[in-house]
Order: sequence, then C-alpha cells, then structure tokens
Amino acid sequence: MGVMQDIPKLYTALAEWSSCLIFVLLLKRRWGRLATCFIMLASLAVLGALQNWIGAAPIPLWIPGMAVALLIMYGTMRLCCRESALDIGFYWAIAFIFAEFAASLEWQFYSFYSQGLGDSIWARAVFLCVFYGTMFYAAYVFQKKLLGKSRASHVTWKEVLSSGIIAVGAFLISNISYVYPNTPLSGQSRAEIFYIRTLVDMAGVLMLIAHQDQWRDMQTRKELDSINGLLSRQYEQYRQSRENIEAINRKYHDLKHQIGVIRLEPSAEKREEYLNQLESGIQGIGPMQKTGNDVLDTILFSKQLYCAKHRIAMMVVADGARLGFMDVMDICSVFGNALDNAIESVLKLPDKEKRLIRIAVYTQNNFLMIRVENYFEGPLQMEDGEFKTTKRDKGRHGYGIKSIHCIAEKYGGSVSAEAQDNWFHLRVLLPIS
Repeated sequence: MGVMQDIPKLYTALAEWSSCLIFVLLLKRRWGRLATCFIMLASLAVLGALQNWIGAAPIPLWIPGMAVALLIMYGTMRLCCRESALDIGFYWAIAFIFAEFAASLEWQFYSFYSQGLGDSIWARAVFLCVFYGTMFYAAYVFQKKLLGKSRASHVTWKEVLSSGIIAVGAFLISNISYVYPNTPLSGQSRAEIFYIRTLVDMAGVLMLIAHQDQWRDMQTRKELDSINGLLSRQYEQYRQSRENIEAINRKYHDLKHQIGVIRLEPSAEKREEYLNQLESGIQGIGPMQKTGNDVLDTILFSKQLYCAKHRIAMMVVADGARLGFMDVMDICSVFGNALDNAIESVLKLPDKEKRLIRIAVYTQNNFLMIRVENYFEGPLQMEDGEFKTTKRDKGRHGYGIKSIHCIAEKYGGSVSAEAQDNWFHLRVLLPIS
C-alpha cells in the first residue's frame, strides 16, 4: 500500500457536484434543460475553485471554506429544483454526507491499490471515473426507488433539523483529526485518519438513509390514513343519503294525500295558493335515477338534490348494473369524489348556465368505463402529469383523486384526466372480471 496523501480537492468538488446532480435529475426542475445545464456547469466551476482555495488555505480557514461549499451545494439544488426550501434542506443533507463518503472511499481504495495501478494522471482519472460513476449511479438508482412517484411531501423543520445535525455531526467527527489531532476521537497515523473518516461518513450515510426511509413510511401511512378516512366519509354520506331518500319517499306518499285534501278546498284562490306552495317545496326534487345499481342511484340522487339547489345541470347516462363486481365502498368513493370535484369546479362559474356536469357508465370491449365531465373556465395547473389542487391547504387536499387511483389499481384499471375545449374529463377504466 502506498503512502496515503490527502484527497485532491478537485475530487471533493466533483463529489459534491455529483451529489447535487443526483437530486437535480430526480426532483422537479425549476428551469429548462439549457438553463439547468448552465447552472450546474457554473456550480462545478465555483466548487472546483473554492476547493482549490481550501486546499491552499491555512487550517483555521478550512471550516469556513467548507461552510461556503455547503452553501453553494444548497444554492445549486435550490436554483435548479422547484421544491420548497425545507425539502431542499432535507435532500441537501443526504447529498453532502454522501459526497464526503464517496470522496473518502474512492481515495482510500486508490491509495491502497496505487502501487499496482501506477500513479500516473491517466490511472487516477480512469480509476476516478469508474469508481465515481459506479457509486453515484448506484446512489441515483437507489434514490429514484426511494423517492418513488411522490417527490416533495411537506418536510417540516423537525426533519430538516435532524437530518442536518446528522450530516454536520458526521462531517465534524470524521474530519476532526485534520483540525485537532490531540483529541480522544482523533487518529494518530495517516491510515487511521482515513479509516475514521470513511467509516464515520458511511455511518452518516446509513443513518440519513434510514431517516429518509422512516420519513417516507410516515408520509405513506399519513396518506393512506387520509384516503381511508375519505373513503369512510364517502360511505357514511351514502348511508345518510339512503336514509334521506327513504324519508323523502315517505313524504312523497304523504304528499299525495295532502294534495287530495287541498283539492277539496272550496275556495279556488286558496286551493291554488296551497298547490303553488307544495310545488315550490318539491321543486328540484326529480325522480330518482334507476341505473340498475342501488348504491349509484343513491349517490346520484343525493348529488342531484345539491345540484338542483345550486342550479347545476347534471346529465346521467349510466348502466349501473355493470358495477356489480365493485365493492360498495369503492363505488361510493369513486363517484362521490369525482362528483364532489366536479361540483366544486362548476360552482366557481359565475354564469349559472355553464354549470354543467355529465356522467356516463358503460362497457366497451370487456372494460367498464366511468366518465365524469364538467365545464370549466380558466387554466388548470399540472404537476408531475397530474392536476394540482386549487385549495389553499394543499397538504390536506388532493386525496380524492388519489383515492380514485388506488381503487382503480385495486381492480387492475387506470385513471386518466385531461382538459379540452373548456371541459374537464375524468375517465376510470376497469377490466370486467
């Protein structure tokens, strides 16, 4: 094994830049490709120049220089990624400590095998490219799998602070021998210093990955709890609607007798007045839909009562008998959430003549098609291929569409949404067993 020298500062700069690149590629980008490439190239140049200065600066200036490098890494990710400051802070801690680990491990392996590889600049360059390429590509694949489909998930200060403490703590302990050689945690020989740095950085990486995985599990559980709660509320609404419909049916039965009594009223004026009062009282209550599925009939009737009150025209062409393979709660959730979103959208239209909703349920080539469409005006915001919620409290909303997605996946189906010619189209396609 050759004599261990310190890591070339250019290697450290390249590791820091590569760690930032992983998350720039995985997270939502703020700018186009050309602007992002320009920012990343500028960041590489600045980090390289800064690390070169740190290598020549006195030891007391080493920690302030590294603090500036950390700010550059954070600034690079913040400029390139369309995430919140807290989300970037969370990912920055992972990128920073992984860069330290990669640089330390690469140089330790190269120092160990340097006699066999030779100490030429070409041997160093080839070893660096292969080692860094393997490590950072593996980190990219791992982070891509860990992040999954959902990117930013409302990181709090607690998560950012804890991940930052882990990263900075691991960095300080792993590098304490360079600044303070006479401490209980410092290495005595050059080899010990390298081993301590590599092992502590590796421990920091593992701790941050475990922290990230735990946080993702917590976010997933929170999302599932919200979806399940929404599903339960939709089912309770269905039960309540069923009870209301039974009450309306009883009232309707009584109403027929009341009309018969009114017609016996000798005064024509009073008789007409009573009939007009009864008519206005039942205005908007049309006949209950008979689609062939009692659950769907109940949901549609409940929504029709609300639509009639707010002057929303709802047109239904549905073969409810085709829904027989679906669970009752799933039917409640799909139609309840879809109609609630459509109603909320058209209520924003000042022109009541444009408050239009269309529902269709039919089969096509052994597939069940559910279509819920509503008229809309104004732009719709997209994020990761999905329509963003317009509610202010975004952390507590948007689960209606997610619930529909989960139910579609349960039956091996799919969900699509598009806006075209002032109509929003939501389609749920389910294979018929």
